[in-house]
Amino acid sequence: MDTTQTTPVSGHRRLIFTAAFIIIFCCSASAAFSVFADTLVKATSATASQVALTLTIYQFFMAAFGIISGRIIDHSSPKKLMYVGGFIFGLGWFLGAFAHNIWFLYFSIGILAGSGNGLLYNPSLLTTLKWFPEKRGTISGLLLGAASLGPLVLAKAGAWLCDTMGANGLMPIGIAYLALIWLVGWLMASPETPAETKNHPAPATTGKSPKEMMGSLNFWLLLLLFAIACTAGIMLIGSLSSIAQVQLQLTPIVAANFVVVNTLANFFGRMITGRAVDKLGETQTLLIILCLTIIGLAGLRFAENVAVFTLFLIILGASFGGVLVVFPTLTGKTFGQKFSGTNYGIMFFGYAIGALIGPQIATLSMSQSAGTHAYHGSYLVAIGVAVVGILIDLYLMHQGIGKHTTAAED
Repeated sequence: MDTTQTTPVSGHRRLIFTAAFIIIFCCSASAAFSVFADTLVKATSATASQVALTLTIYQFFMAAFGIISGRIIDHSSPKKLMYVGGFIFGLGWFLGAFAHNIWFLYFSIGILAGSGNGLLYNPSLLTTLKWFPEKRGTISGLLLGAASLGPLVLAKAGAWLCDTMGANGLMPIGIAYLALIWLVGWLMASPETPAETKNHPAPATTGKSPKEMMGSLNFWLLLLLFAIACTAGIMLIGSLSSIAQVQLQLTPIVAANFVVVNTLANFFGRMITGRAVDKLGETQTLLIILCLTIIGLAGLRFAENVAVFTLFLIILGASFGGVLVVFPTLTGKTFGQKFSGTNYGIMFFGYAIGALIGPQIATLSMSQSAGTHAYHGSYLVAIGVAVVGILIDLYLMHQGIGKHTTAAED
């Protein structure tokens, strides 16, 4: 009789999964920032673009500390990181309430909260994947689904707090993040003994060091592919409300509904992508994602009514949501599990690059004089970026990177 589902190990790893789900849910905190943007402009006497730069700083420090935290979990337990990261993360959001100039806002939310996020996100994700070596894609998809659900809850809660408390609404947000992360952080631990992985394939203990990884052509191609796959989606989705207002002549309130549609599509896309990775392999899944991205972008370009726009937005949102699901498992499979924490921390800079340049390309390629066709150029640029991504992905598939394997082969 198969007792896999009734062993203490199975129960323990479910608790670890639950803890990681809650932590990653909190790490989608940037959604709450957007509803405080106007309030923070007034509080700091800064411009909207200066306040928006806070999230760029946030993303950079998240990526940088993702490398540091990855190196730590390669050599020790992630439990202490949950306490330290949770404290810094919560403190950063709490102090944001006292930002009366732009520099303190950059320090509190940009540097502190961003650094705390970096100490939490990658370790909780990668530690949990070690407990599920036989279905890493599925678990990656489920965990990153938390990052899609987070904005739905956090944006609503943040909007209510902003309306009732102004900038002071950031204080209970910071306290809530700290409390939730500390409440479950003690559960995070790596499977280090044979007993802990009984009835489940043991995670690999070999792999390339970060220096060896960065010395390979495949790393730079994967980093570029990560950036491209993120850029194509972020450059349009980052301006989604503005695009809907211009292209469909909608009011801001109505256009905001598309953000919810995109978030839900993103969530279900991550669920589906996780299963696809386990069935098809990472690069094959990426090929499907990039093809769907092009279909979604092309359909949006010609959409002239809400129904058609919604249909192709769902396709684009679902495909973009799957990108972050693919790369944790793809990095581990390509370069081994021994240094997976550090290696994925480095690879995660691909997302940071895409998040940085994507919105800029969308803004620079739009034409305000074109009326409802203002973003047609942006669609074409995004499609071109996705085509380059397909070419890189096909080359990697030819090299045998990210092909489907069984857990034993990994």
